[in-house]
Amino acid sequence: MAKQLALIIFSSFLLSCSKNIYNQNERFINFKNTGRHININLKVSQYGEGNFYFDTGSPWMIIDSTFYKNQQMSFNYYSKQEITGVGDNRRNMIKVLDTIKISANNNTFSSKFNLIHNLKPFLGKNIDGIVGFANFGNMPFKIDYISQKIIFNPQVNNSYQEVAIKFDGNFMYIPMEFMLSHGTTIRGEFLVDTGSKETALTSEFESNKYILNGKKATYRKNELGGLDTGHSLFVANVKIDKFKLTDQQIDVSDDRIGPLSKNEKYIGIIGNDMLDNFDIIYHPARYKIWIRPNKNFNNTSEELYKPFILIETNDKDKSWRVGGIYEESDVYKKGLRNRDEFIEVNNISVKKLNIDKFDQQLKPNQKLKLKVKRGELYIEIDTYLNVFLKKND
Repeated sequence: MAKQLALIIFSSFLLSCSKNIYNQNERFINFKNTGRHININLKVSQYGEGNFYFDTGSPWMIIDSTFYKNQQMSFNYYSKQEITGVGDNRRNMIKVLDTIKISANNNTFSSKFNLIHNLKPFLGKNIDGIVGFANFGNMPFKIDYISQKIIFNPQVNNSYQEVAIKFDGNFMYIPMEFMLSHGTTIRGEFLVDTGSKETALTSEFESNKYILNGKKATYRKNELGGLDTGHSLFVANVKIDKFKLTDQQIDVSDDRIGPLSKNEKYIGIIGNDMLDNFDIIYHPARYKIWIRPNKNFNNTSEELYKPFILIETNDKDKSWRVGGIYEESDVYKKGLRNRDEFIEVNNISVKKLNIDKFDQQLKPNQKLKLKVKRGELYIEIDTYLNVFLKKND
């Protein structure tokens, strides 16, 4: 009887602890959604604040080496670490073995997984680092794309749909289903990756006959893991549990060694282009997420007319580097190439332009006069933003 009573008391204690953990007060971190990345102002230990991308596809906190140097950071223990990112190369990075304090909006966390690497050449001058949910202790969190907040210990109500996920300690995988325009269905697990704007299939599907024979556009992009090549196409619909998104753009990567190479755990990644259709509560430790549509839901993807990704360089002579380009675009056919530098747009120096506003104001069939630099060579290109991939092709 005494043993039974002790067991009841112990079980009640466990249940009360679990309830207390779940019912902790909500806390939040503000972020800015640029359309490509979730940006957080994050303070590292006793040093200054920096702009960190929130990336559920990274189990590490990565500190940009320029930010590290400018802040005169110093830690006790270092080693070398080789990692792979999207692309065709492995990268050597410096691993910090210290546990690092990080804070934002009066919330303080301890990061045990830390690297130092030069991020700006790949992601632009405004990035100071990358941080993932593992750096926040794997606690429950909600990404609210509308209010632009990451909320810790959020409350779940009946407006959410519960979805079972897989969690391997570092990454979360969600089951999804794609239907191609001719009716072929692709099902499998997708890595949840808020560090990516795009949703993409792994290179397992690059030789899929239905994808090969369909209408698609070829891209070349610079990523943290090197050059990433592949194709973009539109699919008729995407199903996540009971929710269906229509006319969505996806990529199919040619990656051979990075996270978009053929993988036994998943067949692709899901990025912010689809995730931002929902309010999503993540609870990795319980292998669950809860989702509900928000006001972005099923705002169909644009037909493809933006031919390039532009990255603002960190050089003293400000320029915009081409970080990705589609080969079917008119500007590619006129001679623009990956890694070229924009010097002028419509006879205006890019030093006088805001890169985000420029990108937001681009429209189909818009004419552009570009002056670009490739090495020591200057090139002038007259082009227009042709629609090179349509949803109904």
